[in-house]
Amino acid sequence: MEFHNITVSGGGQVNLGSGNTNVGRDQVVMTLVGDVAALGAALRELPLTATQRAEAQDALNAFHSSTRDKPAAGEHLRRFTKVLRDAGALATAGATVVEPLARIARWLGPLGTAVLALL
Repeated sequence: MEFHNITVSGGGQVNLGSGNTNVGRDQVVMTLVGDVAALGAALRELPLTATQRAEAQDALNAFHSSTRDKPAAGEHLRRFTKVLRDAGALATAGATVVEPLARIARWLGPLGTAVLALL
């Protein structure tokens, strides 16, 4: 998967992670790109069937493509997380998956609540 810079459009501030990274309108959110890349790398190592891996990869790709549409991005991230949870992979993945998922879910704000509930 190839990753591109993700920009945040709209007014106001976006806080990522612990709040150490604050970005304003139309600035590149490199932490988000790094978290998506970390999830992609972890996905290759998780004990999943070929079908589960393909479904999770499709959801992660769709998330990456839809970050300018937060409701759609939230749904794709929820689907990615649900595939991993249903496969039992979240329990074995640990912080390498849970931490980036939680940071991205917090970036989504209220739309990330469904992801956090799956963790």
